[in-house]
Formats: sequence, structure tokens, C-alpha cells
Amino acid sequence: MFANPRARIAYAIQNVGGINFREDVGDTVPIKQTLLRLPQAGFQVSCFQLMGREVLRYDDIADLANVRRVPQGLSCTTPFKVLESGVRRLQKMAGLSYYAVIDSYRFYEAMYRALPHYDLCHEHNGLFCIGAALACRKLGIPYVLTFSADLLLERRLVGKPLKGLHARVAEAEARYTYRLARKILCVSRAAKRHLIENWQVPAEKIVVMPNGVDVDLFKPDESQGTLRCDLGLQDRQVIAFVGGFQPWHGLELLVESFAIVLSQVPSARLLLVGDGRARPSLERAIREFDVESKVIITGLVPQAQVPAHLSLADVAVMPYPELPQELWFSPLKMYEYMAAGKAIVASRAGQISEVIQDGHSGILVKPGDVHELAGALIRLLKSPQERKRLGRNARQQAVEKHSWQQYIRRLETIYLEALDQ
Repeated sequence: MFANPRARIAYAIQNVGGINFREDVGDTVPIKQTLLRLPQAGFQVSCFQLMGREVLRYDDIADLANVRRVPQGLSCTTPFKVLESGVRRLQKMAGLSYYAVIDSYRFYEAMYRALPHYDLCHEHNGLFCIGAALACRKLGIPYVLTFSADLLLERRLVGKPLKGLHARVAEAEARYTYRLARKILCVSRAAKRHLIENWQVPAEKIVVMPNGVDVDLFKPDESQGTLRCDLGLQDRQVIAFVGGFQPWHGLELLVESFAIVLSQVPSARLLLVGDGRARPSLERAIREFDVESKVIITGLVPQAQVPAHLSLADVAVMPYPELPQELWFSPLKMYEYMAAGKAIVASRAGQISEVIQDGHSGILVKPGDVHELAGALIRLLKSPQERKRLGRNARQQAVEKHSWQQYIRRLETIYLEALDQ
């Protein structure tokens, strides 16, 4: 147990893009799990989130209706808001780049007033998010940062790079948070190497903290209820992908591989649970390979319903393509597949190859190789005993090494070290 069971943690989220506590996708999942489980470990924890012109405080993320507005200062006065409106209109009309100066100032004011009541601030990183770090520096509050991804690099990978002064400001602010942080949490060894080699962050302050999984929610389930019938999957073998539809997930390659699978296993169906910006290109691929009648896209489903959908899968897949940069993130779907006891076929990329033991807890294939991917899927669809063995081993590994309870125990140690510095 933590040395100070009443340690008070302020969890800061200035950049709200992608963080919606009413949905369980992407980075929202590990943030929510952290906020839900820290109190169980003896911490007092509050989440501070910038929402428009307000900074909101949640003391219990399970009760989103119980929210308080955090006092600010100049940024909540009428003259400031009038000036802000004018600046934002001018910015939009002139097509000027977004630097989040007003947002950072507003968040700084709120955190400066709130942080004296806390022992440590833990922030989830974002572009142009400097408010909490500035408040911590001013007050001398220990600052811990979660590095979920290099957001500048991510913008380049999706074809929307920041340029010129815009990029230099974002880089300078990111470097400031990295220097200030007593500990930086990242989800993979690849991310740690990236921070060391590209951002010159000292290795001793970086801690690799892969994502986890709720092993009680995601567990083998053979009941399936009426869902199989509702989705038209009676007497079908199911290949499933669960997660956001992102350009780097290789879903078009999966569809091409699935077309090959159908030539060998005509009863197979492809179940895609999720949604995202890659959906239009995914749907084009489905039409191109003439598999519309064999593919089911459910759209986003609540996290509580994901295990039921995953229970339908004979094989779960992560078909990452060959990427121009090393895969730095920690796929939540990988741990969910493992906890659900599924036979997994995944690209040999980034952290995936560090977690999945090829031939023991899954099958690894070359990224972007549609024929190798199809061959592995066909092999498992035809081998029920091998599917069972791989799934059993994956479940055991998830329970022993990748639960959120274990994640929180590691986080306790990190907080203790940050407070002792």
C-alpha cells in the first residue's frame, strides 16, 4: 500500500480532444480506469478538465453528474470573454493557426487556484497544453506526465503536419513539460526510445507503463445470448476486429486478406466493432473486394457490450501495416483479446511483438503482408484445438501480467518516487 494512503492527486486534462468520459474508446479507457481505481488504492483523486470556457472538476468519475466549476480569475471576467470572442473570430476569419494561448491561460488560472489542495499533479499530454505544467512550476507541485503518443509525429503520419512557427511553439511547449516532469509514463519501449532519441529526455525519468485490461469484464463467455442471431452469424466462423478505425490499423489490408480467407473458408464472416476516420476507406475496400455480404460493421458500442461482441470471435485480429515510424502505442484491443481468451493473429509490430508470444499466446505475422495474414487466419479457422490452446494461454498471461490492478500498483510506486524527489 502507498506510504501515504491519503495522498491527494490532481489529474489534469487540458486538451479534451478524444477524451469523452461518456464513451470508452482510445485514451479515455486508461484514464477512466486510473481515476476509478486510484481511490480503491487509498488515494484522493480529482480530475480537472477544460471544457470550453470552463474548467470542470470531477471527484468521482463514476458520477459524471456530480461536477464542479473551478474558480479561475481574469479569464472568467466579462471583458476577457469579449476579447476572447473577438480573437477567436479573427483567428477563424484569417485562417490563423491555433496556439491554445487562451485555453492554456484559463487552465493555468484554474490549476493555480486548485493545486495547493493536492500533493501531486498528473497530466495527460496534449498539443499546446502548458497550463497545468506552468501552475506546477509556480507552486512547486510535483508534476507527472503521461506521454500517450508523440502528437506532432502523429499529425505528420496522418498528413496534417504542423509547420513553421506553429510546429516550433508546439515543440517548445512539449519540451517544457518533459523537462518539468519528475516522471514520464509511456506505454511502450518504443515510446521510451523515441523520447530518449528524439526529445533527449533522460532515461531515468521515463517509466514504461503498458495499458491494461479489466480481466473480470473481459473474460471467456460462451453464452452469447441472442447477439449471434441478431448479427446473422449463426453457424458462421467469425474473424473479429474491435477498436477505433484509424489509418494505421490496416483495416483495408484486413479486408483484402479476408477475401483470400473466403476462398478457403466460405463460411467465414468478418465482424468489425467500432468506428473512426478510416471508415470511408474501409468501406471502399469492402466494395472493391466484393465482400459486402460477408462483413458486419456494428459501429461504436458501449464498453460494457464489447465483451459480448468479442465472445462471438473464433479469431481476433490486429492487422497493422508497415508504418513509416515504429509503432509506439499500447493497443488496448490486444489486452482485451487476451483477457477474453481469444486466439489472436497480429502484426509483428512495436509492443505487440513484446507481449504476444508467437505460437504460444497468439500468431504474429509480417506487417502489411496480406497473404501471410490470410494464411494465419485460415490455419486457425481450421484448427479449433489450436485456437483453444492459444486463447487459454493468452487469458492466463492477461490475468497474471496485464490487469488494471497491477497497473495501479505500479502507478503507486511512481507517485511515491515523484513525491520523494
